[in-house]
Amino acid sequence: MINSNNSTKEEALDLLFSKCTINKQIEMVPLAEAISRIPARNLYSSNTLPVVRASMMDGIAVCSKCFKDGMPDTSHWIKGREYVRADTGDDFDDSYDAIIAIEKVSFDELGVLRLDEGVSVVEGTKVRKRGSIIKEGDCVMRAGVPIRPSDLAALAIGGITEVPVFKKPVAAFIPTGSELVPAGTIPQRGQNIDSNSIMARHMLLEMGAEPLYHPILKDNPDSIETALEELLPQADIIILNGGSSKGEEDFTMEVLKSKGELLLHGVAAGPGRPISFAVIEGKPVINLPGPAVAAYYGLDWCIRRIVNQYLGVPRIKRQRINAMLAEDMPCPKSISFLCKINLEKNEEGIYIATPVAFKTASMGMCLGTNAQFVSEIGEGDYKKGDIIEVELLCREEFIL
Repeated sequence: MINSNNSTKEEALDLLFSKCTINKQIEMVPLAEAISRIPARNLYSSNTLPVVRASMMDGIAVCSKCFKDGMPDTSHWIKGREYVRADTGDDFDDSYDAIIAIEKVSFDELGVLRLDEGVSVVEGTKVRKRGSIIKEGDCVMRAGVPIRPSDLAALAIGGITEVPVFKKPVAAFIPTGSELVPAGTIPQRGQNIDSNSIMARHMLLEMGAEPLYHPILKDNPDSIETALEELLPQADIIILNGGSSKGEEDFTMEVLKSKGELLLHGVAAGPGRPISFAVIEGKPVINLPGPAVAAYYGLDWCIRRIVNQYLGVPRIKRQRINAMLAEDMPCPKSISFLCKINLEKNEEGIYIATPVAFKTASMGMCLGTNAQFVSEIGEGDYKKGDIIEVELLCREEFIL
């Protein structure tokens, strides 16, 4: 085990990935359930559309030969003989080979068809050729790119009803702490609300994982060991929350050592520096510190990257914008430090960043910021008036 707080985030993750087995599994899902899933391979059309040909617009289908000598006399034209209706996307009888837009067609009081002057008709006018929409064998969707609503439409056009996608990794979340009570409980003296479980659940869903929640465990090594034995067969990733430091009831490290290989305890990233990495039965087991902001940061930089490995996707970068610091922002040089930021726009349209210190601000304010900044190791403090590049935690339209 590396017992050092000097490992960077990347070094810690590289060590973990070298030791554990990330098995990307493929499953078939119905098209209607494939939104946001990650295709495991390129997908190709089994359809050709139009099957023969189709009208490009609402109109009438005619024979171009009738127009070879100019505008024909249409006073004796009969529907079904000289022309037929053919709306957008319609096939039509093979005896017709051109379309006239309905806006250039009229009927007099006797029902006689009239065409506007200047109508030009040749073979193929306003007709979609076979395969002009899609051809059998066309690539409809590339592997490794999340499926959007418009992609579902393209897949449907291509005749794809089931989609091979990477299986969502199951991530088990185990909150530990004798002081914890479930959310919704009125806390008594010495108790604290388990807020991390609901945060972790929805962050995992947003990452593309399948969360598996375990009820709160008291600080007891036997309980932690039993929970691991129960969840390891069910989960691809195990996340323990709490008991990661050196408190009297921080038993988790000893349990991890006894059950598998403890890779490291401590990373140069904060808040949440006492995070630990282990591998048990080939699976990554991460012990996140208990404080809410520390748990959030660990989920964001560590668990997100592990989930990405299972899904075969790159690290997703949030939108970033430049902002001016409203006050000094301390950042320890020795670690990669998460600074929570409240972002506002002043009258001149300049973004103003106000740091929200997790050690002094209320937890609600700290967790509820609309932006964040992560310093690099060696950068140190920032001063009022400095321009920094912040990550947005909401859409830019909501920053007022």
